[in-house]
Amino acid sequence: MKVKVEPITFVYLIRILCLLFLSTLWVVNDQWNNGFILIFILAILAGIRWRFKVPFWLSFVDLVCCLLFLPIWSASIYGIALPLFDGIVKGRFYSLLLIPVSMILSTVHEVLLLWYLLNVSVIGVILYFWNKSYDQTIREADEERLARYELEKVKAELLEANSQAVQMAEVSERYRIARDLHDHLGHDLTGAVLGLQTYRRLEKGREKEAILDQVQERIERSTTTLRETVHDLTPVARLGAEQLAFIANNYLGNEVEVEFNKSGNMNVVPVHIWSLLEPCMKEVLTNIARHSDATKVIIHLDVTEMIVRLSVQDNGVVSPQADKGTGLRHLKARARAAGGSITVSIADGYLVVCVFPINEGRGELNEDRHR
Repeated sequence: MKVKVEPITFVYLIRILCLLFLSTLWVVNDQWNNGFILIFILAILAGIRWRFKVPFWLSFVDLVCCLLFLPIWSASIYGIALPLFDGIVKGRFYSLLLIPVSMILSTVHEVLLLWYLLNVSVIGVILYFWNKSYDQTIREADEERLARYELEKVKAELLEANSQAVQMAEVSERYRIARDLHDHLGHDLTGAVLGLQTYRRLEKGREKEAILDQVQERIERSTTTLRETVHDLTPVARLGAEQLAFIANNYLGNEVEVEFNKSGNMNVVPVHIWSLLEPCMKEVLTNIARHSDATKVIIHLDVTEMIVRLSVQDNGVVSPQADKGTGLRHLKARARAAGGSITVSIADGYLVVCVFPINEGRGELNEDRHR
């Protein structure tokens, strides 16, 4: 398991090392009372920074404590490394002015003090830029996660809108058919029934023959209306698997043998999936015509309860440009937006597989149908 180390961990570590270095000077110089009080105060302030998020001005408390103890313990000047380090880590680079100030106030070990403060400053600069880069990475990851969430939300809304549009189209078509049957066929049949009832009560004569002619006319008109209604229900254009089969059999001409196979219930595939499968097949067949020397193409369209899968494979040798066109890139982006995928392989002929989910967005539709 990979352990992820954050920059703040090293910030705490450097503060502890600074306190340990100051404690070492306290032990060496035998300034027990004075040194212990200063180290204790600095340790408490470091613990507050570790436990709570504190403002930057707390670093001035460290600085003031070190300066106050300077007359009674000369090694307290090394404690200035703590506010120096905190200022640099937080991007307050004017804290570097503490280095010349410390050199002026120092009375012992000027070279060691300068070396110590410079090392702390360099480490602080490194941690500042590391922490800045780390925060940028976290921010970008959060933005990407938010964008992915928004994309999933939009996709769900589109699927729901598609389901509602299908329901509304079905209801609207039912109302139209019911209205046409009621306004035309219903009235004519009712009139024909009434005419037949009148015909049975009348005696022979011209009036009886006229009623019979009216009944015949109404029945013929009803037959015409019923025939027109049925004709309107029959789609003029090819849809779904029928359209894919037409494209497969006519797109490449007679030069290439095309075998089209389908299985499953084609009626469960949503309309927007057919609108994606059709351009996918056209793009693949176009690439075969341009970049392949194939003599046979096998197409499988398989529909299950969960997915619809379209695979197109030829037996030719394909150039590497076949899977680098802008058409396929755009189709892959559209497929991802719909929750599907498009994969391309040129290892053994030219193979393109399109997979789309068909169960999403159908739960509410099926539930409404069973109510």
